[in-house]
Amino acid sequence: MPAVQSIVDGVDVTPYVLDGSTTHMHNQPSMVTIMAPTRLAPWAPTSRLKLVLDGGALDFHGACSAIEHSGTENEMYSKYSFTAPSAILEMRPARDGEASGDPGDFSKPTFIQRNVTAPQMMEEILTQSLVEGDPADAEGPAGFTLGTFATGGANLTGMPADYPMTIAEVQSLLGDTGQLDIVETFIDSGGNMSMLSGYNGDHGSDLTGSVYFRFAEGTSSNARMCRWTYDMADLMNKLWIYLGPRKKSKNDPAGDQHWAANITGGSTFPDLPRLPSSVVLAARDASQASYFVRMLIRIFDGDESVALDLYKCWWLFESWLRLKPKQLISVTPHRGIAPTFHTGDLIRVSAGTTVAGGFNKIQRVMGYTYRWTKDGPIELGEPIGAPAGTAAVVTTSDQEGV
Repeated sequence: MPAVQSIVDGVDVTPYVLDGSTTHMHNQPSMVTIMAPTRLAPWAPTSRLKLVLDGGALDFHGACSAIEHSGTENEMYSKYSFTAPSAILEMRPARDGEASGDPGDFSKPTFIQRNVTAPQMMEEILTQSLVEGDPADAEGPAGFTLGTFATGGANLTGMPADYPMTIAEVQSLLGDTGQLDIVETFIDSGGNMSMLSGYNGDHGSDLTGSVYFRFAEGTSSNARMCRWTYDMADLMNKLWIYLGPRKKSKNDPAGDQHWAANITGGSTFPDLPRLPSSVVLAARDASQASYFVRMLIRIFDGDESVALDLYKCWWLFESWLRLKPKQLISVTPHRGIAPTFHTGDLIRVSAGTTVAGGFNKIQRVMGYTYRWTKDGPIELGEPIGAPAGTAAVVTTSDQEGV
């Protein structure tokens, strides 16, 4: 049995696939690219692909998103790209569900105002989007079904003002608070290709005791390439947020300088799970001492003040991520190493002293790619079409301690 079994439209096409790559990204749709001789791969834009690993687990199930035919007069080759069903969330409006009393409304919905946690908010708009019936109230099936959505997370109750929004935009807004992970599990059931579940920003397993990539550490090394970057461009240690609506007064008839609410370092904050406000404020003071004061002012000129808790969580999480230079570690393991982890998991990555003195860090997996060929095994490697040496595993310590 081949390490990767490729099934297109229900037909096993494994013998025809010359090369393939799968990329899984944290909180983003997975993607697959496969290459095959054109004469053996007459697939269509409506085609669907399933990948089965080692004859067991279903690792991908998605729809065709791009086709490219190229070659010479002697042989043509086709490159097919497939994307997970969750990609459609960019084309689905966020609508109120049944509990609102006005199901289907997307012009001024209240799902964020009525629900408490980010997963509950996502569950409502995803559920409504999948409703079959009146096209004015929902869009209907999308190739995925819904799993479980966590409760007990941080209170994000409120109502942003810039509606209508897509479901993907809402996911991004809630994800920016650090209180939401949407996990897509691949299935093949009732016409559905995947199942979406929601977590309170804490999805993933601690694999630091079993997954360890070492670079430039002699005979113990198991990574052949490494990139370690610090980026100061986004460093910020003084965040002020002004929330509408503007307040008009006799001395300020246009409301240019008066807002319904603002959030600064002196505000009263909720203590988020895994991220107490005292820790953020202490780190902010240390950052200002090390890098001078770098201020960012965000203005939301609508009715956002009713979403005060949501924006306080945003303040805490954005401040935490930007108090130090953004650090990104990317590695490409030795050939022949298969992934034994998933996005969101914690792993350990280290490098010898030749890499700017070296490092040894606990990292959260933000993305990884594995490759395979017709007769070869699964191995971590760059995506098809990417430059040689492109990182196979991308991790970030920005999430460390969160």
